[in-house]
Amino acid sequence: MEIKNILIVDDEPVNLKILRAMLVPEGYNVVEADNGAKALELIDLALPDIILLDVMMPEIDGFEVCRRIKSQKERRMIPILMVTALQDKIHRQQAMEAGADDFLSKPIDRIELLIRVKSLLRIKKYSDELIESYQMLKEKNRQLEELEKAKEGLTHMIIHDLRGPLTNISMNIDMCLMKIDPTSPISSYLNNASQQCLYMNEMIQGLLDIHRMEEGKIDLVREYINLKDLIAEVAENYSSQLETKKITMNLEFHSSVSRLLVDPRLIKRIIFNLLDNAVRHTPQGGQILIRTEDSLDGKCITISVIDSGPGLDEKFHDRIFNKFEQVKLKKEGVTTGSIGLGLAFCKMATEQHGGKIWVSHGPNGKGCSFSFMLPVEPEGNCRS
Repeated sequence: MEIKNILIVDDEPVNLKILRAMLVPEGYNVVEADNGAKALELIDLALPDIILLDVMMPEIDGFEVCRRIKSQKERRMIPILMVTALQDKIHRQQAMEAGADDFLSKPIDRIELLIRVKSLLRIKKYSDELIESYQMLKEKNRQLEELEKAKEGLTHMIIHDLRGPLTNISMNIDMCLMKIDPTSPISSYLNNASQQCLYMNEMIQGLLDIHRMEEGKIDLVREYINLKDLIAEVAENYSSQLETKKITMNLEFHSSVSRLLVDPRLIKRIIFNLLDNAVRHTPQGGQILIRTEDSLDGKCITISVIDSGPGLDEKFHDRIFNKFEQVKLKKEGVTTGSIGLGLAFCKMATEQHGGKIWVSHGPNGKGCSFSFMLPVEPEGNCRS
């Protein structure tokens, strides 16, 4: 059993002798100080688990000693039991304000002394265990942060290294397409492979942009765009897929805003990701609607991509925008996209513009409606 150290502080030798006689037989290690200054010097040497502190002492009284100990971060958790002959409430209040943990009146009763000491030592033990647990958690958190940084660095390096081989593959496919008959079945296979290269390049760029946005290192390159033309341009890229699945796509523009000052590359990719998600989940012969409309105050514009797919349970609506959340959702039997980076990118890019993004049920509770809102003015904010 660990022996506890008790520092006794009293300017009367008789009182020190009495307290020692009461505590030593109980297995405590007792250290004595006959004045406040000596007590303050002994703390670091004695490492007391508890301090019995007399109030009435010359030069530095017990109140001041208590106050100084409790003002120091590394010492404030040491329990202080004030031993005093003073009975009035004012002095007890003064001791409390100085930081005392408990009181003991003179003449000292041995049973009462041992009960108070054991009680305070028990509280200190719990406090020490709590601090130790906190320090362990803090260290584990530090280690996790370092591992996360290492993982991010490795991911970032791998992503950069992937671009070179992917570019070479894409170039070789394009060279083959230039040399073969466009009507050949092989041509369609190569075109498909070329599209997949473009898709992989988009995924890589998405990872890089997410990393930059998390690091706060991406700056918006704003240009005035015609939102209607940009949406139509993105939609045109899916014409073959829509034809294959016999999906009907409608564009509805209800916004009075003709030009928007945004980063066109990021906004185009947001629409690309949302439309790609809609095409994936819309069944054969289904419908997709892309709609724009102004907010009630006219300060923001909303772009919605609405599909007629199976929809998504409302309890997952917030989670799907978190990076890599799809990995967890797939274990729960929910499929919301490819690897989860597309929607995470959409959220970050939208918020970078001062906007917000959300998902809701489609018309009549069917399908999904992914909407993002952007401020009409660059300094505006739609996130409130």
